[in-house]
Amino acid sequence: MNLMNIKKKIDSSIDDPLVRNEARRYSVGTRLAFLPDDVVGQSWYFRLLTLIYYYIFVYFHDFEIIGLNKIDPNKGCLFISRHSTHNAEIQGVIVFVYHKTGRVIRSLIHRYLIPLFPILRLMGSLPGKRDTVLSLLNSRFWVAVIPGGADEAMIGHENAYKVYWPNKRKGFVRVATQAQVSIVPTFMSNQEEMRWNPILYLWNFFYLGRLFFFIVNLNIPILTSLLKVTGSIIWFSMTWIQIPIPAKLTLYIGDPVEYDLSKDTIDDIVERCRLSLQNLINRHQPYGKSYSNAIQQRIEAIKKYCKHHKTF
Repeated sequence: MNLMNIKKKIDSSIDDPLVRNEARRYSVGTRLAFLPDDVVGQSWYFRLLTLIYYYIFVYFHDFEIIGLNKIDPNKGCLFISRHSTHNAEIQGVIVFVYHKTGRVIRSLIHRYLIPLFPILRLMGSLPGKRDTVLSLLNSRFWVAVIPGGADEAMIGHENAYKVYWPNKRKGFVRVATQAQVSIVPTFMSNQEEMRWNPILYLWNFFYLGRLFFFIVNLNIPILTSLLKVTGSIIWFSMTWIQIPIPAKLTLYIGDPVEYDLSKDTIDDIVERCRLSLQNLINRHQPYGKSYSNAIQQRIEAIKKYCKHHKTF
C-alpha cells in the first residue's frame, strides 16, 4: 500500500470533518493520533497492549481510578503527571482508561524517542510538538504530558515523588490555555514501587544520576545537548529491564487547575500546576517511596476482596 492510499485510509476512518481537516495538516504518522478512540482501541496493537497490561493491572496490582467524574468526556483535556523511573505505568494506564471510559489518551513522547520506537504511534502516542497538541485539544481529544520528561525520571530514587520540571517547560500551559481546556493533575500511588530495575538501582546506588546532572548543569556547549539525548535513549532502553512488584496502584485525578489569562501569566499557571501536582502526590503518597507499604496495601486489598466474597 503506497503512502497516498495510507493517507486516504486514515482520512476515511475519521468521521468528523473538522478533525479530518486538522489531521490533514500533518504527516501520516501524526495523523494516526487523530483517529477516533474506538478505531485506535480496536487496532491490533492496542488489543495486544490490553492482553499484556490490562489483566496485570487489574489482578496483579488491583488498579483503580479515582476522580474520573471530574473530567467532561465531551471536551478536550490536558492531563499532567510526574515521570516514573521505569515507564511501566504509562501503557497500562492508557489501556485501562480506554476500557473504563472509551477514551484513548494521546500521550506525548520525547521527540528523540518516537523515531526509535515508531510502533508507539499505533496507540495514539506522538512527539510533543505544540502545534500538534493544540490541534488535538481543539479536536476534543484527551492528551497527557509529563512536563518533567526524562530529566525528572533520571534524577534518582532519593527524589522519588518530587516534582522536578526544568525551567523551560512551559509549552504545555501555553497550548492548554490557547485551546482553553482544563489542565488536570494526575498521580498514581506506588508508581515507583510497582517495578524494580537492577540497572536503575545500581545507577542510583553509585550516585551516577547526581554525577550525570552535575555535568549536564555545567551547560557545556554541544556536550550538554549530546549527553541529554544519549542519556534519554539509554535510560529509555534500560527501563524495559524490570521485575514486577505486587504493589497496589491507584490513579488519582486531581481538580482542574484554575486559570484566568486576564490576570495570570504563563509562569503563574505553570507554578500553580506544579504545586497542584505536588500536593496531590503528598496527599496520596505521604510515606514517600516504600516497597513494604506498597505491598502491604496490596495484601489489604486481597483481604478486603476475600472478606467481601465470603459474605456472599
